[in-house]
Amino acid sequence: MASVQTVRCIKCGHENRAGAKFCSNCGTPLMREGTPKPPPSNATPPATAIPEEAKEAAKKIWDTVKTVATVGGRTAWLELTNPEPSLEGIVTERLKVESVTAPNEPAFWGTVGAGVILLVFALASEWFIPFLATVTFLVLSWQRWKRPYFSALALKTLGGILGRQVPSWNLKVKAAQGETQVIIYGEATGDEPEIGDRVRVWGIFDDKAQTKLRAWKIQALDNAGQPKGQTFQAPRLYPLIPILFFLSLALFVLALMAALV
Repeated sequence: MASVQTVRCIKCGHENRAGAKFCSNCGTPLMREGTPKPPPSNATPPATAIPEEAKEAAKKIWDTVKTVATVGGRTAWLELTNPEPSLEGIVTERLKVESVTAPNEPAFWGTVGAGVILLVFALASEWFIPFLATVTFLVLSWQRWKRPYFSALALKTLGGILGRQVPSWNLKVKAAQGETQVIIYGEATGDEPEIGDRVRVWGIFDDKAQTKLRAWKIQALDNAGQPKGQTFQAPRLYPLIPILFFLSLALFVLALMAALV
């Protein structure tokens, strides 16, 4: 006698005739041959989509990184290649001193020391420290840090430690925000500013109140606000942070290349 094929119900275990679609005991749909089995009840649920809040937070972080990188890098570049004027006003006092001791500029030695330290790490293929320095100086450039600084004069006087004598100009410039004391060191070329001249001044403020300005470039203006005469220029000022940013960036690339070789 041939055996009768049956289908067992996965829920109650009742044997049903072959071909039945539902269990005759409990009504549960019966599995057909070749039909995939349902996943066990303890199976791991499929991964859910990333919440919109998480996507938005990630986007904000990425936007901040892009802003710091682009604005910080651009600010550092412009500070070295095409800095904006720091002050515009009228010269109310003027005093030239033929011989004074060149100012001490420790930022010069800070640049030399930082360069040597980062170069050692780069030559040792240790890229993390130059990378960390690059990020740090990038953020500071983004926040427009200009102090400390040094001038091209520091290259000749080794930061001022040689005690070399140089000429200087002391001016008072009256601007919309008040009167500012302006000082210039070193040999200069161009037309010296006179009392009563309206001038545009490039330099770096020595205090947060912006009452003292170390300048390196002065342009006289006519009544229409346009440049007149030759620009008065002394040894250029360099803010330390942008210089260290590009220096650490170059040495980071060097260290990375050495690590990959």
